[in-house]
Amino acid sequence: MTALTRTPVTAPAPPSAGDGLRAMLALTRVEARRLLLHPLVLVSLAGYLALLLWPGGEPEDAYPVLQDVDRETQFGQLLLGLAVMIAANLGVLRSHRRGTDGSFAVLVVQPWRRTCAHVLSVLPTVLVGALVVAGQFTAEALKPGAVGHGSVFELVTGPLLILLLAVLGVLLGRLIRSSFVAPLAAVAVIAAVFVFVADSSSPAWLRGLAPVLFDEGARPLPSALLGRPAGWHALYLLALAVLAAAGAVRASGGRTRAVRATALTALGAVVAAVVLQGTAPTDAVREAREVATRDPAEVQDCERRGPTTYCAFPEFTPWIDEWARVTDRVRSLAGGAGAEQALTVRQKVNALDGPSGLGELSPAAPGEVTASTAWGGERELEFAASVARGLVVGHERYDGAYCDARGVLMVWLAIRATRDGEALFDKTGDGYNSPGVIWAPVTAISLRDRELTVLERLLDRPQADVGRAVRAHWAELSAAGTTTDRAAALLGVTAPAETAADREWMCA
Repeated sequence: MTALTRTPVTAPAPPSAGDGLRAMLALTRVEARRLLLHPLVLVSLAGYLALLLWPGGEPEDAYPVLQDVDRETQFGQLLLGLAVMIAANLGVLRSHRRGTDGSFAVLVVQPWRRTCAHVLSVLPTVLVGALVVAGQFTAEALKPGAVGHGSVFELVTGPLLILLLAVLGVLLGRLIRSSFVAPLAAVAVIAAVFVFVADSSSPAWLRGLAPVLFDEGARPLPSALLGRPAGWHALYLLALAVLAAAGAVRASGGRTRAVRATALTALGAVVAAVVLQGTAPTDAVREAREVATRDPAEVQDCERRGPTTYCAFPEFTPWIDEWARVTDRVRSLAGGAGAEQALTVRQKVNALDGPSGLGELSPAAPGEVTASTAWGGERELEFAASVARGLVVGHERYDGAYCDARGVLMVWLAIRATRDGEALFDKTGDGYNSPGVIWAPVTAISLRDRELTVLERLLDRPQADVGRAVRAHWAELSAAGTTTDRAAALLGVTAPAETAADREWMCA
């Protein structure tokens, strides 16, 4: 007989920690690819890029202020982050929707490791968002008219928004087994950001809880005057993301000391960031705002070019060439004393309320005209009007509409000294429903219908002919007592009769 020998069967070795880590990283790679290629993420990313790359834009876009550009990168990232949140949530709930949760019990990867894999899988998408931000900011910074300085903390806020929202999607998937929760959470985030927290009447500490810090002021400010707690807000978003990730891992059974320590540390960082955000701006920033608003000459660099002195905040000095081009053009159209009259162009801000302030600029001192912190397009026309008023009137007070030769002269000079001046003048009138008004940096230059008609007739005449008449009769045209009828006669056109509507204006 043949003896049968039995071979002992050895049980498989239990999986090691290294096996679990390798499996978790493999799952991370798979989920990261699925997240990047998710239709919702692709559509939102394509729409985001299409808006950034769409040809055209306003003339002002050629002169970006980089401390505003860095904040503008955040809104597109917020919308992309909402799409990633929904997609990450659907990825977490995939096994639940397909009824395969039970089969995972025999796998090497424990539930909490699968959650870690989902959390880590969002990082490539965050990197894509960071690359978009870098490209957007770099493209603006390389424009010849760019001025100012961007903030690293403002630039990382957008990618951190994506990280926070994506991890929040993972957390919701572990807490609530429903695919409707993430879309509802997206609606709640939009409502909180754009309706409640963004309200300027809300307390500063409450607005600081929003994913994006809103500051929609009228004009850009020098970067030293912003006083935004960008660094603390970036820490706030990062700490919230870590706290949400720790919560998701703990909800999946990962109740280790490391998870608890991470959650407590992140919670402490959130509280500290919220408190420190509320301390902004510092006393030094408040003092700098006071000086820049009330006595800008103390902190400006000045450059003399012929009879004109240009004074600007240090970051904006590259625009002096643009101001000089328009100023020289106005002077070339003027005559007599106007061509050589001493003038100081001073840049002004109203920074008392920070970036969200909407306060008006105060009139410049006699012999000075105001330049703002925006340039291009209509801003050129407004600056040209400011220079023309400085040569003709000599002050920036608003005493009413110019019902005489001076109004016609100033607006004609501004239009002819500006590229596409006629089109910009029409656009300004349409935009504010105020034909005959140029909204100069401090106070508007207003024309009644009668003076506007004279101006339109001058614009229909050859510029060279009108220019010769302006230079020949400068002294009389720029005098306060010269009537509109006399101005029209000197410039070769006729003035319409004064109407009842014209007589209702308060005249300067």
